[in-house]
Amino acid sequence: MIATYVRALACALVALALFAGCKKPEDNIGLEVLDPTDALGTVVVDTTTIIAWSRQPDPGVTSGLTRNLLGAYLDPDFGMVRAGIVAQIRLGSTNVGAGSEGQVLDCDSVVLSLAFDANTSGYGNLDAQTFQVFRIAEDLRTDTSYTNAHLPAIIPDDLVADPRGSYVPRPGVKPFIGGDSLAPQIRIRLDNALGEEWLDEQFGRPNFADNTAFLQYFKGLMVLPVDEPQAPYQRGVLYFNLLSADSKVTLYYRNVTGQDTLKVDFPINTSSVRYTVGRFEHDKALRPALPQQLQDSTLGRERIFVQALGGMVGELRFPHVAEYAGLGLRALAKAELVMPVDGPYYPPYGPPAQIFPFRKGADGKDAVLPDQAGSVNLVGGIFDPVAKEYRMVVTQWMQGVLNGEYPNTGLSLVPSSRGVSVNRVILAGPGHATAPMKLRLTFTTY
Repeated sequence: MIATYVRALACALVALALFAGCKKPEDNIGLEVLDPTDALGTVVVDTTTIIAWSRQPDPGVTSGLTRNLLGAYLDPDFGMVRAGIVAQIRLGSTNVGAGSEGQVLDCDSVVLSLAFDANTSGYGNLDAQTFQVFRIAEDLRTDTSYTNAHLPAIIPDDLVADPRGSYVPRPGVKPFIGGDSLAPQIRIRLDNALGEEWLDEQFGRPNFADNTAFLQYFKGLMVLPVDEPQAPYQRGVLYFNLLSADSKVTLYYRNVTGQDTLKVDFPINTSSVRYTVGRFEHDKALRPALPQQLQDSTLGRERIFVQALGGMVGELRFPHVAEYAGLGLRALAKAELVMPVDGPYYPPYGPPAQIFPFRKGADGKDAVLPDQAGSVNLVGGIFDPVAKEYRMVVTQWMQGVLNGEYPNTGLSLVPSSRGVSVNRVILAGPGHATAPMKLRLTFTTY
């Protein structure tokens, strides 16, 4: 009986495929059976119609995350990528400078230190970069979620002591300062005028009494890469741990009557607002595939562009899956998305470690799949560096679509670590010439 039923299903599928061949291509359900007897009592289909395209997502929250990003590079496929840091600095103690009345204090230097993330120091290359530092002119609130698109109001005077100076990232080198070995970091020297302002006008005074008063006076800093010409593959985006004890502003000074250099630290800590801002110029990609696709979504048949930090996400739609029920195919044993990477990639521009699928909830917002909601994440979506592909198991969600439990709104493809990285990948689309994306459905027939 089972063999007879499977053969009948195969004939029905072939008949439907022949009928669909008389339709317009966009109406083709794509129901061709790979091997109707692939396993006893199953039918396997991997030619389901997929409509795919790339889009720019809404800004994503980057405040309060595990690391922050700073730097710029020119990606020949995605265009210019820029990331900057917004952060509050705080007093390390109360009543800073108390007892210094009547003393003559001179500023030796003011240094902004940004400690590299210990696990991942950046994305791209470690070429020299130039940075700008601005004083923020708006209050930052710890009860507010800030996105990569929020550029705060600033006082437009660059605080960097040498605006033309460049910094060579050395994430593997520990600097020795004052005889102490510190975490690998970028050290940006700020204008001594800031230190003189603190020493002459604020030491021992109400603005340095506590953090409430200090943050009203000094609202924070924004650090940006300088907007300068770049060659493709030059420079990169650096990853920093602002919660490291070595991420801070340090004021070095001396009492003119003494010989010793003193210092005061202004730390960045868990009480500080801190977030990453990101800017993408996809229209300036050297290769036109992405800019063209943003104008014509049908080009997503060939390639899908995915990029973290609010760069790009992929969209997939499966317009004909409801028609399987009419063929008696209602019970899924497995639904798997196979998503190859489009050809080779530049090694410093590695793909995201994982891509997550999201469905649309009743409110139109991204929602997790039932395959992700349990204690064990069944989806997968982890990059396979040998096969150069991602595979996602979406069985529970697809079964829910077939049963009418979920609306057939398709899936969004979102890179992992999207708020703390700029990883990117180009996926082969469903119409790719050599390695097309596929939805592989295995139905049970008994």
